[in-house]
Amino acid sequence: MPTNLPSVIDAVQAWPVRKKATGFAVVVASVALLILAFTWSRKDEYHVLYSNLSESDAGQIVQKLKDMKVPYRAEAGGILVPADKVYDARLQLASQGLPQGGGVGFELFDKTSFGTTEFVQKLNYKRALQGELARTVMAIGAVEQCRVHLAIPEKSLFVREGENEQPTASVFVKLRRGKTLSSAQVDGIVHLVASSVEGLNSQEITVVDARGNMLSKPGGDVAGLSASQFDYQRSYSKDLEARIISILEPVVGKGKVRAKVSAVIDFSRSETTEEKFDPEGQVVRSEQKQNEKSTNVGAGGVPGVASNLPGKTTVAATPSQGMSEKQSQTVNYEMTKITSRTVNAPGLVKKLTAAVLVDGIYTPQQGSKEMKYTPRSEEDVRRYEELVRETMGFTESRGDQIKVVNMPFEVVAREEEVLPPKTRIIEMAAPAARYVLPLLAVILLVVFVLRPLAQSLSASGSNFPGGAAPVAQTFDEIEKTGARKELPARAQVADWARKNPTDAANVIRSWVR
Repeated sequence: MPTNLPSVIDAVQAWPVRKKATGFAVVVASVALLILAFTWSRKDEYHVLYSNLSESDAGQIVQKLKDMKVPYRAEAGGILVPADKVYDARLQLASQGLPQGGGVGFELFDKTSFGTTEFVQKLNYKRALQGELARTVMAIGAVEQCRVHLAIPEKSLFVREGENEQPTASVFVKLRRGKTLSSAQVDGIVHLVASSVEGLNSQEITVVDARGNMLSKPGGDVAGLSASQFDYQRSYSKDLEARIISILEPVVGKGKVRAKVSAVIDFSRSETTEEKFDPEGQVVRSEQKQNEKSTNVGAGGVPGVASNLPGKTTVAATPSQGMSEKQSQTVNYEMTKITSRTVNAPGLVKKLTAAVLVDGIYTPQQGSKEMKYTPRSEEDVRRYEELVRETMGFTESRGDQIKVVNMPFEVVAREEEVLPPKTRIIEMAAPAARYVLPLLAVILLVVFVLRPLAQSLSASGSNFPGGAAPVAQTFDEIEKTGARKELPARAQVADWARKNPTDAANVIRSWVR
């Protein structure tokens, strides 16, 4: 039932001193808790502006934030500013060339001095070029930090052309957590640096990550192969190894197979042209025939000297007659000809060599933690070899070789699994807690403080006239009823309860409430 204000005030005034002090302390603590919760909820939330800054960049950014009158907090993780000013501050700092990535760019020449020597000018140009290249590489999303080192030899007039040392470059990149650079991105960095420095060959550029892994491909040819051809040959061997392991693991068990494949691939391009004639396939292409006949008539006489001397009578010559005939025939035949042209594309497999290691069988022993090793049978090994032959495309005429060996694997203690980094639960829950905690504090205050206090005051005021406290009113009623004062206090209460059972029951009921 509702409690009116006068009854509550009277009930509070009738409290003992200790109870009044406790109630006052509870009220003060509740009000302070509410004020603290609402103040914390309205406090500015800070977000990271920049992290992993160099000392020079951090100092310049802090100075610019002071000039812009933007509140900030410098912590180990970086520089923090209020959440509603993060993007504006980044835009303003970017317009002023900050952060610079730990290096200077061509703004180094904004302020020049007439007394600068040629050596200093060249050194400043080299520093500026290194800084600009580092900034450009950092524009790649996966790159967090970058440094570029250029080694540019001095040109000399006393050295013949072509004998000067070639410039070299080294690029150090720190990748963001969980990010990697693809081969195309690494090639892009190499060509970017090579195109920015005069006379720099892409093969003289080395790209290294923060773990010391060389990301760029080695310069020159490896065993007569280019970098792309070497990568293809290696990937082809890795693919065959994965096939062999995948076909044997379901049979021998996971982790009990090791395979190494060496592939020799011919990348040369050859072309062959061949012509074949079929003697049985003759065809008459052209035929020519010629027939000639002739008759010859001429004077005749006695041959010799006597018939030709002067004064001699000659005998009349008898005419002679002759006939001749000539025939010719020409036949041209066309032979059947087959012309074939064969072009061998690069990438032909010349030879495959595979070595496969298979673990044995382990069985537990009673009363011992050690496992008994049992080698696999020769029949099983032969079957494994047949599977490997079919998987890798074994060709005997090509000179392929396969060796499957059954040996026990050495038991290596497993490295402790690296647990994933702990999730920042507090940072994730902070935005929601800013609004939930004040509401929760109000609810707890109402349920556990104000509501029980109101019920206690209401019960006190409803059971005794004037809203007096139950204990104080009990002794007043005892005195009014004329209890014997010569008796002890406990006996007086018992005597009063026997004479006034109804009032005693009401007092006990109020205490229970």
